[in-house]
Amino acid sequence: MSQWRHPPDVSPPYKGYRDEDWQDNDGALNTISMTHPRLPFEHPSRFVKNDSDCQPLEPGIWYYKIVEGDHILFIVNRERAGVQFDLIYDSIFERCRKHVFRKTPPTLPNQTLQ
Repeated sequence: MSQWRHPPDVSPPYKGYRDEDWQDNDGALNTISMTHPRLPFEHPSRFVKNDSDCQPLEPGIWYYKIVEGDHILFIVNRERAGVQFDLIYDSIFERCRKHVFRKTPPTLPNQTLQ
């Protein structure tokens, strides 16, 4: 479960955004991001129960199924990944912490600090 909340003084990233939609996860990914992209706009998507229900496939639609399982064990396999898997995620989170706790705001291209 996530304890992070979208700041109330900042506009949401997309129409209909709710913090609680992003809390459920499968061990590595939040489950809402697994279905289809929502940025820079929400893409058309379709949940697939039976493969025959979505034939022929239409271009521009994200078709998805939900597999119940832990993403880490299902995709990577802990025995195969071992310590290297932990090190990858440790380095990602360390970089995220640097951004969260930085002293100066980030500089965007073509922008000067005042």
